[in-house]
Amino acid sequence: MQLLTAILPVFALVLIGWVSQRRQLLTPAAFHGLRDIVYFLAMPALLFIAIAEGPALDLVAITSVYFAACLSIFAGAFVLARLLRLPQARAAMLALNASYGNTVMVGIPVVLATLGQDALPPLMAIIALHAAILLPLAGTLIAMDGAKRNGRSALTVLAGTGVATLRNPIIAAIAIAFIWRGLHAPTPKPMAELLSMLGACSTPLALICLGGSLPPLHARALDAEAAAGIVLKIVLLPALVWALGRWADLPILPLRVAVLVAAMPTGANAFLLARKDESLAEVSAATVVTTTMLAPLSLWILLQLLM
Repeated sequence: MQLLTAILPVFALVLIGWVSQRRQLLTPAAFHGLRDIVYFLAMPALLFIAIAEGPALDLVAITSVYFAACLSIFAGAFVLARLLRLPQARAAMLALNASYGNTVMVGIPVVLATLGQDALPPLMAIIALHAAILLPLAGTLIAMDGAKRNGRSALTVLAGTGVATLRNPIIAAIAIAFIWRGLHAPTPKPMAELLSMLGACSTPLALICLGGSLPPLHARALDAEAAAGIVLKIVLLPALVWALGRWADLPILPLRVAVLVAAMPTGANAFLLARKDESLAEVSAATVVTTTMLAPLSLWILLQLLM
Protein backbone atom coordinates (compact mmCIF):
# COMPACT_ATOMS: atom_id res chain seq x y z
CA MET A 1 0.00 0.00 0.00
CA GLN A 2 2.86 2.39 0.78
CA LEU A 3 4.33 1.82 -2.70
CA LEU A 4 0.97 2.46 -4.35
CA THR A 5 0.61 5.64 -2.29
CA ALA A 6 3.96 6.79 -3.68
CA ILE A 7 3.29 5.81 -7.30
CA LEU A 8 -0.37 6.70 -7.85
CA PRO A 9 -0.05 10.51 -7.34
CA VAL A 10 2.65 10.53 -10.02
CA PHE A 11 0.35 9.00 -12.61
CA ALA A 12 -2.63 10.98 -11.33
CA LEU A 13 -0.77 14.10 -12.50
CA VAL A 14 -0.26 12.47 -15.91
CA LEU A 15 -4.01 11.75 -16.00
CA ILE A 16 -4.78 15.36 -15.07
CA GLY A 17 -2.70 16.51 -18.03
CA TRP A 18 -4.38 14.02 -20.37
CA VAL A 19 -7.90 15.04 -19.24
CA SER A 20 -6.98 18.74 -19.48
CA GLN A 21 -5.89 18.21 -23.06
CA ARG A 22 -8.85 16.03 -24.05
CA ARG A 23 -11.40 18.37 -22.45
CA GLN A 24 -9.53 21.46 -23.69
CA LEU A 25 -9.19 22.81 -20.15
CA LEU A 26 -5.76 23.95 -21.28
CA THR A 27 -5.19 25.09 -24.84
CA PRO A 28 -2.35 23.73 -26.99
CA ALA A 29 -0.65 27.11 -26.57
CA ALA A 30 -0.88 26.77 -22.77
CA PHE A 31 0.66 23.29 -22.88
CA HIS A 32 3.38 24.60 -25.18
CA GLY A 33 4.20 27.35 -22.69
CA LEU A 34 4.26 24.93 -19.75
CA ARG A 35 6.54 22.55 -21.67
CA ASP A 36 8.93 25.40 -22.40
CA ILE A 37 9.05 26.34 -18.70
CA VAL A 38 9.83 22.73 -17.76
CA TYR A 39 12.29 22.14 -20.60
CA PHE A 40 14.24 25.41 -20.51
CA LEU A 41 14.00 26.47 -16.85
CA ALA A 42 12.59 24.11 -14.23
CA MET A 43 14.16 20.76 -15.14
CA PRO A 44 17.63 22.19 -15.92
CA ALA A 45 17.51 23.96 -12.54
CA LEU A 46 16.58 20.74 -10.74
CA LEU A 47 19.33 18.75 -12.46
CA PHE A 48 21.98 21.45 -11.95
CA ILE A 49 21.40 21.83 -8.21
CA ALA A 50 21.13 18.05 -7.68
CA ILE A 51 24.48 17.43 -9.38
CA ALA A 52 26.38 20.50 -8.23
CA GLU A 53 25.32 20.21 -4.59
CA GLY A 54 24.71 16.47 -4.26
CA PRO A 55 26.94 13.82 -2.69
CA ALA A 56 29.70 12.06 -4.63
CA LEU A 57 28.53 10.18 -7.71
CA ASP A 58 29.87 6.79 -8.75
CA LEU A 59 29.42 7.43 -12.44
CA VAL A 60 31.41 4.50 -13.76
CA ALA A 61 29.76 1.60 -11.94
CA ILE A 62 26.09 2.41 -12.42
CA THR A 63 26.37 3.90 -15.91
CA SER A 64 28.48 0.99 -17.14
CA VAL A 65 25.81 -1.48 -16.04
CA TYR A 66 22.87 0.59 -17.20
CA PHE A 67 24.17 1.51 -20.64
CA ALA A 68 25.65 -1.94 -21.31
CA ALA A 69 22.08 -3.22 -20.95
CA CYS A 70 20.49 -0.31 -22.89
CA LEU A 71 22.89 -0.57 -25.81
CA SER A 72 22.53 -4.37 -25.88
CA ILE A 73 18.74 -4.05 -26.14
CA PHE A 74 19.12 -1.24 -28.71
CA ALA A 75 21.52 -3.30 -30.84
CA GLY A 76 19.48 -6.50 -30.50
CA ALA A 77 16.23 -4.77 -31.52
CA PHE A 78 17.93 -3.01 -34.44
CA VAL A 79 19.57 -6.17 -35.78
CA LEU A 80 16.38 -8.20 -35.39
CA ALA A 81 14.37 -5.56 -37.26
CA ARG A 82 16.91 -5.46 -40.07
CA LEU A 83 16.86 -9.27 -40.31
CA LEU A 84 13.09 -8.99 -40.70
CA ARG A 85 13.79 -6.57 -43.58
CA LEU A 86 12.42 -3.45 -41.90
CA PRO A 87 13.91 -0.21 -43.29
CA GLN A 88 16.81 1.24 -41.31
CA ALA A 89 14.71 4.13 -39.98
CA ARG A 90 12.02 1.80 -38.61
CA ALA A 91 14.65 -0.50 -37.14
CA ALA A 92 16.28 2.45 -35.37
CA MET A 93 12.90 3.61 -34.07
CA LEU A 94 12.10 0.16 -32.68
CA ALA A 95 15.52 0.09 -31.01
CA LEU A 96 14.88 3.51 -29.43
CA ASN A 97 11.35 2.61 -28.29
CA ALA A 98 12.79 -0.49 -26.61
CA SER A 99 15.64 1.25 -24.76
CA TYR A 100 14.80 4.94 -24.22
CA GLY A 101 12.88 5.54 -21.00
CA ASN A 102 11.16 8.56 -19.52
CA THR A 103 13.93 9.07 -16.97
CA VAL A 104 13.16 12.73 -16.26
CA MET A 105 9.40 13.35 -16.29
CA VAL A 106 8.46 9.96 -14.76
CA GLY A 107 11.80 8.63 -13.53
CA ILE A 108 12.65 11.45 -11.12
CA PRO A 109 9.29 11.59 -9.27
CA VAL A 110 8.88 7.79 -9.11
CA VAL A 111 12.44 7.15 -7.91
CA LEU A 112 12.28 9.93 -5.31
CA ALA A 113 8.84 8.83 -4.09
CA THR A 114 9.79 5.18 -3.70
CA LEU A 115 13.53 5.17 -2.91
CA GLY A 116 14.03 8.59 -1.32
CA GLN A 117 16.51 11.46 -1.71
CA ASP A 118 19.52 9.12 -1.37
CA ALA A 119 18.56 7.67 -4.76
CA LEU A 120 19.06 11.00 -6.54
CA PRO A 121 22.86 10.81 -7.15
CA PRO A 122 22.82 7.44 -8.99
CA LEU A 123 19.72 8.60 -10.88
CA MET A 124 21.53 11.76 -12.00
CA ALA A 125 24.43 9.62 -13.22
CA ILE A 126 22.05 7.78 -15.56
CA ILE A 127 20.16 10.90 -16.69
CA ALA A 128 23.46 12.65 -17.45
CA LEU A 129 24.18 10.24 -20.29
CA HIS A 130 20.73 8.91 -21.19
CA ALA A 131 19.53 11.50 -23.68
CA ALA A 132 23.09 12.26 -24.81
CA ILE A 133 23.63 8.66 -26.00
CA LEU A 134 20.34 7.08 -27.09
CA LEU A 135 18.52 9.96 -28.83
CA PRO A 136 21.50 11.05 -30.99
CA LEU A 137 22.26 7.40 -31.84
CA ALA A 138 18.73 6.70 -33.07
CA GLY A 139 18.42 10.13 -34.69
CA THR A 140 21.64 9.60 -36.62
CA LEU A 141 20.53 6.18 -37.91
CA ILE A 142 17.15 7.59 -38.98
CA ALA A 143 18.73 10.64 -40.61
CA MET A 144 21.29 8.48 -42.43
CA ASP A 145 18.47 6.41 -43.87
CA GLY A 146 16.89 9.59 -45.21
CA ALA A 147 20.27 10.92 -46.33
CA LYS A 148 20.80 7.89 -48.54
CA ARG A 149 17.57 8.68 -50.36
CA ASN A 150 18.24 12.43 -50.54
CA GLY A 151 21.94 12.30 -51.43
CA ARG A 152 23.19 13.97 -48.22
CA SER A 153 26.54 13.01 -46.75
CA ALA A 154 26.90 11.08 -43.49
CA LEU A 155 29.22 13.82 -42.19
CA THR A 156 26.48 16.44 -42.55
CA VAL A 157 24.06 14.21 -40.63
CA LEU A 158 26.57 13.63 -37.81
CA ALA A 159 27.36 17.34 -37.54
CA GLY A 160 23.67 18.26 -37.34
CA THR A 161 23.03 15.61 -34.66
CA GLY A 162 25.99 16.84 -32.60
CA VAL A 163 24.83 20.46 -32.69
CA ALA A 164 21.26 19.49 -31.72
CA THR A 165 22.58 17.45 -28.76
CA LEU A 166 24.70 20.32 -27.46
CA ARG A 167 21.76 22.73 -27.73
CA ASN A 168 19.55 20.51 -25.56
CA PRO A 169 19.06 22.52 -22.30
CA ILE A 170 18.84 19.36 -20.18
CA ILE A 171 22.19 18.09 -21.46
CA ALA A 172 23.71 21.58 -21.24
CA ALA A 173 22.58 21.96 -17.60
CA ILE A 174 24.06 18.57 -16.69
CA ALA A 175 27.37 19.37 -18.41
CA ILE A 176 27.64 22.79 -16.71
CA ALA A 177 26.78 21.22 -13.34
CA PHE A 178 29.57 18.65 -13.65
CA ILE A 179 32.05 21.38 -14.65
CA TRP A 180 30.89 23.51 -11.69
CA ARG A 181 31.27 20.51 -9.39
CA GLY A 182 34.70 19.70 -10.82
CA LEU A 183 35.88 23.23 -10.07
CA HIS A 184 34.71 22.82 -6.44
CA ALA A 185 32.91 26.15 -6.79
CA PRO A 186 30.37 26.87 -4.04
CA THR A 187 26.86 27.74 -5.15
CA PRO A 188 25.88 31.18 -3.77
CA LYS A 189 22.88 30.88 -1.46
CA PRO A 190 20.58 33.19 -3.48
CA MET A 191 21.40 31.20 -6.63
CA ALA A 192 20.86 27.87 -4.85
CA GLU A 193 17.51 29.09 -3.49
CA LEU A 194 16.40 30.29 -6.92
CA LEU A 195 17.35 26.99 -8.55
CA SER A 196 15.64 25.02 -5.79
CA MET A 197 12.42 27.02 -6.26
CA LEU A 198 12.49 26.45 -10.02
CA GLY A 199 13.34 22.78 -9.55
CA ALA A 200 10.48 22.28 -7.10
CA CYS A 201 7.89 23.06 -9.77
CA SER A 202 9.53 20.86 -12.41
CA THR A 203 8.08 17.49 -11.39
CA PRO A 204 4.33 18.29 -11.22
CA LEU A 205 4.48 20.49 -14.32
CA ALA A 206 6.47 17.88 -16.23
CA LEU A 207 3.95 15.14 -15.41
CA ILE A 208 0.98 17.31 -16.40
CA CYS A 209 2.76 18.20 -19.67
CA LEU A 210 3.48 14.52 -20.29
CA GLY A 211 -0.21 13.69 -19.98
CA GLY A 212 -1.13 16.56 -22.25
CA SER A 213 1.41 15.54 -24.89
CA LEU A 214 0.54 11.84 -25.08
CA PRO A 215 -0.36 11.09 -28.70
CA PRO A 216 -3.66 9.37 -29.59
CA LEU A 217 -3.52 5.59 -29.58
CA HIS A 218 -4.80 3.88 -32.73
CA ALA A 219 -5.65 0.19 -32.44
CA ARG A 220 -4.04 -0.51 -35.81
CA ALA A 221 -0.69 0.68 -34.44
CA LEU A 222 -0.65 -2.04 -31.77
CA ASP A 223 1.00 -4.55 -34.07
CA ALA A 224 3.84 -7.01 -33.52
CA GLU A 225 6.41 -4.23 -33.91
CA ALA A 226 4.87 -2.17 -31.11
CA ALA A 227 4.40 -5.28 -28.93
CA ALA A 228 8.07 -6.14 -29.34
CA GLY A 229 9.10 -2.66 -28.24
CA ILE A 230 6.80 -2.79 -25.20
CA VAL A 231 8.08 -6.18 -24.00
CA LEU A 232 11.72 -5.24 -24.58
CA LYS A 233 11.29 -1.95 -22.72
CA ILE A 234 9.38 -2.84 -19.57
CA VAL A 235 10.34 -6.53 -19.19
CA LEU A 236 13.64 -7.48 -20.81
CA LEU A 237 15.57 -4.23 -20.23
CA PRO A 238 15.02 -4.12 -16.44
CA ALA A 239 15.73 -7.86 -16.24
CA LEU A 240 19.02 -7.39 -18.09
CA VAL A 241 20.00 -4.40 -15.92
CA TRP A 242 19.28 -6.47 -12.80
CA ALA A 243 21.35 -9.41 -14.09
CA LEU A 244 24.31 -7.21 -15.06
CA GLY A 245 24.05 -5.27 -11.80
CA ARG A 246 24.16 -8.43 -9.72
CA TRP A 247 27.09 -9.71 -11.78
CA ALA A 248 28.93 -6.40 -11.29
CA ASP A 249 28.08 -6.48 -7.56
CA LEU A 250 26.42 -3.06 -7.54
CA PRO A 251 25.38 -1.87 -4.07
CA ILE A 252 21.69 -2.40 -3.39
CA LEU A 253 20.51 1.22 -3.74
CA PRO A 254 22.21 1.93 -7.12
CA LEU A 255 20.99 -1.47 -8.31
CA ARG A 256 17.40 -0.65 -7.38
CA VAL A 257 17.68 2.76 -9.03
CA ALA A 258 19.11 1.30 -12.25
CA VAL A 259 16.47 -1.44 -12.50
CA LEU A 260 13.62 0.94 -11.70
CA VAL A 261 14.81 3.50 -14.25
CA ALA A 262 15.16 0.74 -16.86
CA ALA A 263 11.48 -0.12 -16.36
CA MET A 264 10.25 3.43 -17.00
CA PRO A 265 7.79 3.82 -19.89
CA THR A 266 9.20 4.78 -23.26
CA GLY A 267 10.06 8.48 -23.29
CA ALA A 268 7.79 10.87 -25.16
CA ASN A 269 10.88 12.25 -26.92
CA ALA A 270 10.97 9.01 -28.90
CA PHE A 271 7.60 9.92 -30.40
CA LEU A 272 8.73 13.50 -31.02
CA LEU A 273 11.70 12.15 -32.96
CA ALA A 274 9.43 9.93 -35.04
CA ARG A 275 6.55 12.32 -35.72
CA LYS A 276 7.93 13.60 -39.04
CA ASP A 277 7.22 10.16 -40.54
CA GLU A 278 3.69 8.78 -40.10
CA SER A 279 4.77 5.12 -40.24
CA LEU A 280 7.38 5.69 -37.52
CA ALA A 281 5.12 7.92 -35.42
CA GLU A 282 2.22 5.46 -35.18
CA VAL A 283 4.32 2.62 -33.77
CA SER A 284 6.24 4.95 -31.47
CA ALA A 285 3.00 6.53 -30.21
CA ALA A 286 1.57 3.09 -29.47
CA THR A 287 4.68 2.17 -27.50
CA VAL A 288 4.81 5.44 -25.54
CA VAL A 289 1.11 5.43 -24.64
CA THR A 290 0.87 1.72 -23.82
CA THR A 291 3.98 1.62 -21.65
CA THR A 292 2.78 4.77 -19.84
CA MET A 293 -0.66 3.23 -19.23
CA LEU A 294 0.93 0.01 -17.95
CA ALA A 295 3.52 1.82 -15.83
CA PRO A 296 1.56 2.09 -12.54
CA LEU A 297 1.03 -1.68 -12.50
CA SER A 298 4.38 -2.72 -13.97
CA LEU A 299 6.38 -0.43 -11.66
CA TRP A 300 4.40 -1.57 -8.62
CA ILE A 301 5.10 -5.23 -9.46
CA LEU A 302 8.79 -4.46 -10.00
CA LEU A 303 9.03 -2.60 -6.70
CA GLN A 304 7.44 -5.53 -4.91
CA LEU A 305 10.26 -7.71 -6.28
CA LEU A 306 13.03 -5.21 -5.55
CA MET A 307 12.14 -4.08 -2.03
